[in-house]
Amino acid sequence: MRRMACTFVSFALFSAAAPGQIASPSPVTGRSSSAVPLSETFTPSTLFPPSAGSPKPKPAPTPETDFEGPVETAAKPEWSLLPPRLPQPWSGGADFGLNGAAGNSDVFNFRGGWNVRRKSVDNVLTSDFLYVYSWQNGKTNTQQALFNTRDEILFAGSPWTLFAANQIEYDELRAYRFRIGIYGGVGYTVFDDARMTLRTRAGVGAVRELGTDGAESRWIAEALFGYDFRIKVTEHASLISILDFYPRIIDWGQYRIRARLAYEWVIDPDTGTVLRFGIQDRFDSDPGNAKRNDLTYFTTLGLKF
Repeated sequence: MRRMACTFVSFALFSAAAPGQIASPSPVTGRSSSAVPLSETFTPSTLFPPSAGSPKPKPAPTPETDFEGPVETAAKPEWSLLPPRLPQPWSGGADFGLNGAAGNSDVFNFRGGWNVRRKSVDNVLTSDFLYVYSWQNGKTNTQQALFNTRDEILFAGSPWTLFAANQIEYDELRAYRFRIGIYGGVGYTVFDDARMTLRTRAGVGAVRELGTDGAESRWIAEALFGYDFRIKVTEHASLISILDFYPRIIDWGQYRIRARLAYEWVIDPDTGTVLRFGIQDRFDSDPGNAKRNDLTYFTTLGLKF
């Protein structure tokens, strides 16, 4: 009886197929009959559905959501752990001027120099160099060089500074061809903004004079008082004044002065081309066999960077 039932069921299934066709299994693919991928059809949640009282599982995280819900874009903070970007630290320029003549008089005059400045949040380094040469009818009338360097330490929120400076001076026509000085002291910034700058300084030091033509080399203790002043007259023009006063500590009646006054006009702001007019004074109360005062005036063309 059981064998007859099995035979009847097999015959019924066979008869359900279309005449002349034999049913065969569907080809194996990665999708179910409902076009859903098998990886999504057979999952733990479909094979083992939760009971009615169990909590619903949380959705799997995606790049757009976290475990608690959508990710909220945080507002960009106004501060950063990185220090603020500083302005370009180096600035400066170079300029030169010359004139001459040939014929009844042979004349050649040259003046050239450069200056650089590096400023950071806690330091200012300045340096400048000047060379002047004058020749007429086979005779040298002037040959001078002056090199200055000053390094200042700044204090946040304070106008006071500490500085160390040195100066090297050469003059072919004086008894002391070379002077090499070193100084240290304090500075005070009266004001420093985009339009006007005034910085003062005071200190002490010593200068080594290297004598020639029978003059004896010697050390001299000196004090130092000076200022740097700059004012922007117009958008393209500025007035510059620099002065340093060096009295001898043991005899204030003996002193040196180095001063310069210049008017600077920026011809082309894009290239930094500038035209300068000015005067420079070098005074020595004890010049040896030369005159006490050397006053020069100049016009030079230069570039700022």
